[in-house]
Amino acid sequence: MISASDVLEISKKIAHDVNVLGACASNTLNEKSLYDQIVTNRVLRKKTEKLFKDGHHARSVEEAFKYIDNFVKKKAGLSSSKLTGASLMQEVFSLNNPKLKLNEGVSDSERNEQNGYMQLLAGCMTGIRNPRAHESDWEDTEKRALQLLGLANHLIERVSMAEVVLV
Repeated sequence: MISASDVLEISKKIAHDVNVLGACASNTLNEKSLYDQIVTNRVLRKKTEKLFKDGHHARSVEEAFKYIDNFVKKKAGLSSSKLTGASLMQEVFSLNNPKLKLNEGVSDSERNEQNGYMQLLAGCMTGIRNPRAHESDWEDTEKRALQLLGLANHLIERVSMAEVVLV
């Protein structure tokens, strides 16, 4: 699988080659167009695009993962709950009593997927969202922000496809 950083490097190389050949007057393949390719979710774009394009990379990442937290809470029907962050993800995607199911949970592989995404989402709340939310001077490079926004975009897609478990 190709990573966001690989895509960034490839696009820079293509842009350089196009410019060297004189095919265009300026570098048209830049990080902004890469943002447009990586961040495809409409709501995620609304929450992060201006921040990212204005150079507020850490803040755009923070907003992306705050959106995931709120999106999971709403989809799971826990809007009035005080549960948030890693605890929310562990509750909602629990193997034993999930509120949101990513699959049927029949095979070991399906249970592994459910458990893995639960851990991934919980880890994102602790390791990505929290540092940016609690440290006023946290910085992200444009490259790192694109990588994390790509991850956020993927997680939103997976949560969107999850089935709500009716109690």
